[in-house]
Amino acid sequence: MLVNHDLNFVFTHAGKCAGIALSQWLIDHYGFSYYGDPDSVVDGTKIIERHRFTIPDDCQDYEIITCIRDPFERWESFYLYSCLEMGVNLPFEQFTRERLKWLPLQTLYTKQATYILRVDQLDTEVLNLPFVRHPVPEIPRMNVSEEQPGYDRVKQQIQWNDELRELVRQCFEMDFMI
Repeated sequence: MLVNHDLNFVFTHAGKCAGIALSQWLIDHYGFSYYGDPDSVVDGTKIIERHRFTIPDDCQDYEIITCIRDPFERWESFYLYSCLEMGVNLPFEQFTRERLKWLPLQTLYTKQATYILRVDQLDTEVLNLPFVRHPVPEIPRMNVSEEQPGYDRVKQQIQWNDELRELVRQCFEMDFMI
């Protein structure tokens, strides 16, 4: 989670929704900073501070920004990240069957959000933020997965079928309604 106490804004970072790129952009251009250590675990949870979706008491009256993504694209991104960055070595089908609950719902982030930005429209949707003016600083593209040597190999392992799509639809049902 990022915070800007001068603007009274919080950015909640839903995993696999361009959060690192948007965080860096908010830090570099709009004075946001991490709320605590981004890699520490939020007390009483298994969620790291970077992905916190509960708003701390000292930020309760702040406006909240979050970013969302198509659930199928988000699931693919999570698979790629898990394989390339976390060393997971499972076929896509097995990973999908076994790990759907490992990725929090985006609705956990959107339910309190004042501004919900969509990854596929990020460059234009940031203009809805009251502190952003033209010219809009470029938002960096920080997809680390694509820079990994095995990216193409892992990407080719992603094979959707009707059953896997239905599993993702059921698990992330609320996210499809945002």
